[in-house]
Amino acid sequence: MNRVSVVVPARNEEDLLPRCLFALRQQTHENFEIIVVDSASTDNTQQVARSFGARVIRLEEPGVGRARQAGFDGATGDIIVSTDADAICKPDWLQRIVAPFADQAVVGTFGTIKLTGQPIWTRLGHALFSGFQAANLRVGHPLFCGPNFAVRKNAFRDVDGFRVEGEYPDEAEDVRLAQKLKKRGKILFLPHNKVIVSSRRLDKGQGLRYTGHHAGVYLKVCWLGSVKRGKSRQLRLDQRPR
Repeated sequence: MNRVSVVVPARNEEDLLPRCLFALRQQTHENFEIIVVDSASTDNTQQVARSFGARVIRLEEPGVGRARQAGFDGATGDIIVSTDADAICKPDWLQRIVAPFADQAVVGTFGTIKLTGQPIWTRLGHALFSGFQAANLRVGHPLFCGPNFAVRKNAFRDVDGFRVEGEYPDEAEDVRLAQKLKKRGKILFLPHNKVIVSSRRLDKGQGLRYTGHHAGVYLKVCWLGSVKRGKSRQLRLDQRPR
């Protein structure tokens, strides 16, 4: 059985990280490590991570692309799985996302997300995003999403990971990676393998701005062939890179 590493980038996530790590500790899959990348946090993120037995990699310079790269570089597993500090997974999530790697032609797998909250727009948003992922994959443009994808380590290294022209993307590092990996082997979408993700980035009237901005990024990366390093405009609720 392949050893698996789960990488969680986190910046000032002491409040939400415990739920993420508790869920990871309930996984039915065996033989995996958890790596939390502390991306220049100023709170107790690092202590929380260690209290759940996670290995911590500390970075003094923040940035989600840099943080994911550090975690993936430090992983000991043959399969590396990505999630986020505000994501909560079901007990069979890890087992399901790594199972397809039994086929040596598979270099990546990805699932989808379900936002917290009851408003109808969150449910509608989930359905639209999952359909958008499936449609894009059918036309050759897989859409990894940071909280829910996995890659084969040797393929990740072959494409220089998240780096683009030697630099770290400020946004859409997951999508850019998928575009590089699709030339290396099979990438599979697992639409029923969901993780629950906080809707905090869509609160306080940010929903339309956030969605519109990221739709534009996906268009440039997937359809216009622009995989260059983007400007930092992630429109996060707390405006802090992970």
